[in-house]
Amino acid sequence: MSSTEISSGDGRKDRGLENKKLIVEALIELIREGQISPTAEAVSDRAGVGLRTVFRHFADMETLYREIAQESEKAILKVLANPLQGECWQDKLMHAVERRSDMFERLMPIQLATLVNLHQSDFLKTQQAQGVQLQRQLLKAFLPASVVKDKILFEALDLNLSIETWLRLRRDQKLSKAKAKEVMKRCVEQLISQH
Repeated sequence: MSSTEISSGDGRKDRGLENKKLIVEALIELIREGQISPTAEAVSDRAGVGLRTVFRHFADMETLYREIAQESEKAILKVLANPLQGECWQDKLMHAVERRSDMFERLMPIQLATLVNLHQSDFLKTQQAQGVQLQRQLLKAFLPASVVKDKILFEALDLNLSIETWLRLRRDQKLSKAKAKEVMKRCVEQLISQH
């Protein structure tokens, strides 16, 4: 095999990887702009690649959902890399409200797109369930045993600190980011006031 053949093969591979990256970026941009379920044509236009290229890279929607999930995971891991701040568990809980609300704000468009397509994807159903379990585990990690054992209190805290609550406050109740964060903090303060 000549060096020309090798370099042209590598060039096609490099172009293919670059096109895939452009397509994923375009898809996520469109979702963040409010197109919860963008068409292949919209992705193609935004990415600057042909429609056939979009279909070739994402022959099935599960592959596309996996790419979106990887973007969400990057955002979550970035937040989790920094430990919660605070002298006591109550301070850490309030810091968790800050962290989660900021993270949920960034993930909100992707979460909405996930929820729209949840019914048709086993992968997204699994991701959603794992996300719920991760949120619960992170909460249990710093709360005292007495709070975790208080089933009603723990479930109320878990619900209040969930992305679903954030979506309700921001989208359905149309609160600003700052107001939604205030509501979450007030709820947490009320829940732990007797503990």
